[in-house]
Amino acid sequence: MSAKIQFACLLVAVYLVGSINAQVWDFGPCPKVTVQDNFDVASYLGVWYEAARFYAEFQKESRCVVANYTLKDNGHVNVLNSGYFPGEGYQSAVGDAKPDPNNPAKLGVKFSRWSPRAKYWVLDTDYDTYTLVHSCTAILDENIQFNWVLVRDSSLSTGDASKIQPQLTKFKEQGIDVSKFQFYGHVNCPPKDTAV
Repeated sequence: MSAKIQFACLLVAVYLVGSINAQVWDFGPCPKVTVQDNFDVASYLGVWYEAARFYAEFQKESRCVVANYTLKDNGHVNVLNSGYFPGEGYQSAVGDAKPDPNNPAKLGVKFSRWSPRAKYWVLDTDYDTYTLVHSCTAILDENIQFNWVLVRDSSLSTGDASKIQPQLTKFKEQGIDVSKFQFYGHVNCPPKDTAV
């Protein structure tokens, strides 16, 4: 093997190890999940509060996370995520979610025009109370997962797992390890105009 190929393989290995160590990963392929039947994008729009999530490096220790989804003229969904990062204050990210025309519960989201779309799959929602979101990418013989429980009422997002136990059970029924969820909640959220 040439030195260039060996170097390229080393770079890929370092990237994969770094990515996997910074996220929730598991051995084997992604779980075989089912998404919401007859998903209605219009009913899904609006404000959602994060109640639980798998660890994600891009979210670090953020709390008081809110997602606001609005419809764009092209049928895509504008994504505005914001959250409070200790020592940094509130941060936000704007993205674009594109529903799969054959299965609109399978959206692809990106937060940069140069990035590829990541899976944003709605496994289950009642539109008024909760939504269960799943994303998984297989890399070789492993997978990296992101999972979220979002709720419409911030009082359900207190960091207390018992308040969302039925939703966690639905994830478990899909083969997702619910012990990997973290609960940050919307308790004692600083005002948005708080200086750091």
